Amino acid sequence: MSASDGARSGDLWRVWAFAWMVAVGVGGLLPPLGPHGFQAGGPAYHLVGFSVLTVLFSRAMPAGRAAALAWVYGLALEGVQGFLPYRGAELGDLAVNLVAVALGMVAVAVRRLAGTR
Repeated sequence: MSASDGARSGDLWRVWAFAWMVAVGVGGLLPPLGPHGFQAGGPAYHLVGFSVLTVLFSRAMPAGRAAALAWVYGLALEGVQGFLPYRGAELGDLAVNLVAVALGMVAVAVRRLAGTR
């Protein structure tokens, strides 16, 4: 693989990371689904969203920075939710985001131990 192939690959991971950020952000800011604001799969959305985001960020930056950025993004989304009449900022969601980021870091470590970037 040439240097330009590596640069294109890095750009592709950045595009995927940005697209995933948008998807997580839109999902976190839309009105809840279902009766009485019920959000089906609530914690699962956080676990998948932020663990995948951590992995995608780690393709473009050091893992520690990727984890911090993913969690701060979740913190920002929760902050915005606090201003929306149909959403609410919850400490429990931040805790689940932190667990998700930790799971993402485990996935990054396993991937690197297996010899893939």
